[in-house]
Amino acid sequence: MYRAGDYVYPADLPRRVLCRVATADSAVTAAGAFQILTLEPLEVPWQSRLGDRLVRFDEAVRPAPSGDGAASQLAR
Repeated sequence: MYRAGDYVYPADLPRRVLCRVATADSAVTAAGAFQILTLEPLEVPWQSRLGDRLVRFDEAVRPAPSGDGAASQLAR
């Protein structure tokens, strides 16, 4: 489960773009549980190309490793 403030990478973009989870809404259907994530791109060139927010299902993102230099610097 993702929470606001987590760092992730959308899996469907042509290259890794570090994003912060702004909101994480959870839901359950007959098919199972899922989350709808609102993401904030943190890399400058992508902010203007993608807009200030992206929306993805939880299965369409990958967590940024805790040792990831960019995520570690932004968390300080």
